[in-house]
Amino acid sequence: MKLVSKIMRRKIFKIIKWLVIVILILCCMGITWNYFCKRREIPKIQAAYGKAVKVNGKKMTVEIAGLQAEESPVIVLLPGLGSPSPVLEFRPLAEKLGKTYKVITVEPFGYGLSDPADTERSIENIVEELHACLEEIGVHRYYLMAHSISGLYSLYYANTYPEEVRGFIGIDSSVPKQNENEPFDTTKLNLLMAYLSKTKNVLGISRIFSIGNPEKAIYADQNYSYSQEDLEVFRILSLDNSYNKTVMNELKQVEKNLEIVQDMKFPEEVPVLNFVSEDNCEIFPEWEKLHRSVLSDNQENRLVMLKGGHYLHFEQKERINYYVVKFIN
Repeated sequence: MKLVSKIMRRKIFKIIKWLVIVILILCCMGITWNYFCKRREIPKIQAAYGKAVKVNGKKMTVEIAGLQAEESPVIVLLPGLGSPSPVLEFRPLAEKLGKTYKVITVEPFGYGLSDPADTERSIENIVEELHACLEEIGVHRYYLMAHSISGLYSLYYANTYPEEVRGFIGIDSSVPKQNENEPFDTTKLNLLMAYLSKTKNVLGISRIFSIGNPEKAIYADQNYSYSQEDLEVFRILSLDNSYNKTVMNELKQVEKNLEIVQDMKFPEEVPVLNFVSEDNCEIFPEWEKLHRSVLSDNQENRLVMLKGGHYLHFEQKERINYYVVKFIN
C-alpha cells in the first residue's frame, strides 16, 4: 500500500509540474504576442483625435466640440478613474451638450492619448495640471462636469479657483467620506480589479476576446454609433493603456486624496447640479446623503436622482442634457 501511495504521489507531482510548465509557456507566448501587437498598433492611435496641449512640458489631449462662439458657455468634461479614452467615452454626451454649449473633454495625464505623468497623482498635482491646461487654451470661465473620481478633484478645484468655476455638474461623482460607511472596502476592491484587468491585458487574454469584435474590449454607450475607426482606437487604448503606471499610482492615492477633501463643501458662489444613480443608492444607503453634504446654501443647488448605474452618461444623456440646460439657463 505504501509503495502504491508513493507511486501515486509521484504521478500527481509530475502532472502538476507539467501543468505549471505548460501554463508558464502559454503565459510567455501571450506576453510576447501581446507586446508585438501593441508595437504594431501604436501608429493607429497617434493623433487619432483631439488637440495636444503642452502642460509642464508634456502633452495633454483635449477635444473641443459644440458651439465655438466666444460668448457660448463652456462645459469641461472630466473622466472617471481609469477611463481608457475620455474623449471617446464622453463623445455621445459631448455631442448632445454641444448643441447648446462649447464642450471641452480633457484627458488628464495617463488617460487616452495624453502622456504619462512624472509626478505623484495627488489631488493638488492633478488640479494644478488641469488648470494649466485650461489656461493654455485660453478658457477662464467654465462649468466643471465630472464623472466619478473627478468629482473629488472638482471639489478641490472649485475651492482653489472659485472665481473661474461658474458651476459644478456631477455625474454620480465621488464624494468625501464615501469610504467611511461602505459595506466593503471599495478602494482595495478597485485596486484588486485593476490588477486583474492589467494581468489579463498583459497576457493577451483581453486581446484574444476582442478579435473581430472590438466592442468586447470597450465599455461605452451602446446606443451611440461609433465609426469603425473610433471603435478600433477605443479598443487599442482599452487593451494597451488601461491601468498604466500613472493610473495605478492614482488608484493608490485615492485614500490620501479623500482625506484632503474630507471636510470640504463647494463654495457658496459655485452652484451645483448633482446627478445621482438610484442603483448606487440601493447599494450604498448613504450615497444620496453624502452628495447633499457637499452642497452649500446656494439656492441654485440641485440634486437629481436618475435611474441607472454609475455610468449615467450612457443611460441617461437625454435627461442629463435637459437638466443641464435648465441649470445653466
